[in-house]
Amino acid sequence: MVHKTVSYLAILSLLLTLLMSCNGDKDEIKSGSLVPARFELPFNNTTVQKGQSIQVDISIVTPSEVKSIKVFTKDSVIYEGPIKKNKKSFAVNTSSWSYGTNQLTLETTLNDGKTRRDNRILKILPDVFPKEYSAEVLKVFPHATTSYTQGLEFDGDQLYEGTGGTGATGKSMVAKVDLKSGRIQEKKMLDEKYFGEGITIMGDKLYQLTWQEHTCFVYDKNTLEELNKFTYTGEGWGLCNDGEQLIMSDGSERLYFRDPNTFGLKRSIEVYTNEGPVKGLNELEYIEGKIYANVYTRNQMVIIDPKTGVVTGRIDASIMALDYRKTGEVLNGIAYKKSTRQLFVTGKNWPNLLEIGLVKE
Repeated sequence: MVHKTVSYLAILSLLLTLLMSCNGDKDEIKSGSLVPARFELPFNNTTVQKGQSIQVDISIVTPSEVKSIKVFTKDSVIYEGPIKKNKKSFAVNTSSWSYGTNQLTLETTLNDGKTRRDNRILKILPDVFPKEYSAEVLKVFPHATTSYTQGLEFDGDQLYEGTGGTGATGKSMVAKVDLKSGRIQEKKMLDEKYFGEGITIMGDKLYQLTWQEHTCFVYDKNTLEELNKFTYTGEGWGLCNDGEQLIMSDGSERLYFRDPNTFGLKRSIEVYTNEGPVKGLNELEYIEGKIYANVYTRNQMVIIDPKTGVVTGRIDASIMALDYRKTGEVLNGIAYKKSTRQLFVTGKNWPNLLEIGLVKE
């Protein structure tokens, strides 16, 4: 019994010590030394339309410990100065903010020179409503049902197609295709370990992405001889160009602008409608200053402003897909014949390639 009583007293003493230690921690937090200032508003992942104002509320635990605070984005300082009260509030207009993901940062400088930061992610939606179109079939051409279409492009009158597949699903290739017959005229097969994705032609070079192999192949567009290859991080989906830069998708809402000589990343944009991000961007085509993109699995195409990422138009191709898809997979493949201003689409393993017109709804 004596030994047990001693043990109980020892345990009680330990508990009291721990309790006092915990109270000490609480006092330290209250003093503001760990979290001297933080955002009360906005909440993380707040979404607003461009041009709207965001309410910013900042709480300061102990103003006497704080030398100054600074609120800023990557582009500008919104507020900077000393603090004498426990709360700082103001409104921030988002007219100059970029579309998509933005970060608002609160940096607190203490009297001892140390700094603390609190961040909020904000999503800025376009204040532009996309124009709605439906796709109307103008002419029907044959298409090889063995071609799992990943890229489609005209160079003059010559149609090129890139396909995907490994093992049992078929081999990947890049090929010259006869538009009228659908016949493959010349082709370059990829090694079986590569799953081919989007293609684009710039000058005398043809570029082809791969899905998860982090490789972009560069060919002579006339002979299909391999000239070079680049590596990149992430997945490769769609590819087009604006005459100066390669533009690449990876299945997300982002598009990446790359140097055609090095494949180095120059910039990126997020693609948004007034309702939110557009994910699943797949095959791409650059047409008269806009980027056209297939939205994977949705039988829909979107028209994108390459400067801002704003979706200015949506093309409903669901009825067309029902009529011409047959046993093929999803809509994928957009090609623009610049000389005649003709727009063509197809799908993965579709039996037809279609010339289409756009009807405004």
